[in-house]
Amino acid sequence: MKQPRWLKSETTTENSEQPVMNTIIERVIFLQSIELFSDIPSEQLVHIAGITHSFSLKEGELLFKKGEKSQNMFLLVDGVVELTRSDERKRDFEAPEAMGVWGFFNESDRLMTATCKTDCYFLRIEQLDFFDLLEDRIYLSRGLLKYFVKRIKKLIELTDEVV
Repeated sequence: MKQPRWLKSETTTENSEQPVMNTIIERVIFLQSIELFSDIPSEQLVHIAGITHSFSLKEGELLFKKGEKSQNMFLLVDGVVELTRSDERKRDFEAPEAMGVWGFFNESDRLMTATCKTDCYFLRIEQLDFFDLLEDRIYLSRGLLKYFVKRIKKLIELTDEVV
């Protein structure tokens, strides 16, 4: 089976048009713009920034496919990604955005396919590295709980269901 291109190498050159985030501080500043991490103190985001890996994909390339294991979360730094299920367009993601969050946390298979609509630049977080961080850092867990409560509340409001 062909290995996804994002597993092969980390982008570290500045010769492309894609943004390059080689320093931890650049990555922390970016993480602060992601809703998932917005309630986490910057001194804790340093730890997350330390486990991110950068990569880029070209227009038309797949980020992940429906049914694949969710072992990575992807942070869209630049570009547009289209999510589809059964060849039906569902939603476009524009940077900055966290992708693959639900499957990442509940260790389920991908529910949709993500395809780059433009050239894209990402940061990738591996599940095992992230969970190792959570075990020792309560502030990370608190910030993530706030995020999920907000998301669940928003979903309830969208569906008009009363819990």
